[in-house]
Amino acid sequence: MLDELIEIEKRLWANDPEFYEATYLPDAVLIFPETGRIGRDMAVAAIREENRRGRHWADVRFEGASTVLIASEVVLLTYTAHARWDHETTPSSALCATVYVRRAGSWRVASHQQTTAMSHDA
Repeated sequence: MLDELIEIEKRLWANDPEFYEATYLPDAVLIFPETGRIGRDMAVAAIREENRRGRHWADVRFEGASTVLIASEVVLLTYTAHARWDHETTPSSALCATVYVRRAGSWRVASHQQTTAMSHDA
């Protein structure tokens, strides 16, 4: 299950608006440090705008992925993402949590949250 969900997450980070729209539930909740709470439709519109401007993720790497089975058809996936936009020189890191629910045999996203990862180097 972990590998399957990671593959879905990787495809979501590819910024394909059609895949995003098909994977997120219509009433999904997304929370990002930059934008706060948004819904699926706003997220899809933002991805379309990024694509229009030629912006995409040039490099995305996941670390420490794990799952927690919440109920028979509900899973929490957590991981740290290290990602760099094509116009940036250094990646940023985010702690990510995605709640997946199985609907009609497919994993769909009910919620996704990103929190800026703090460095522990200090």
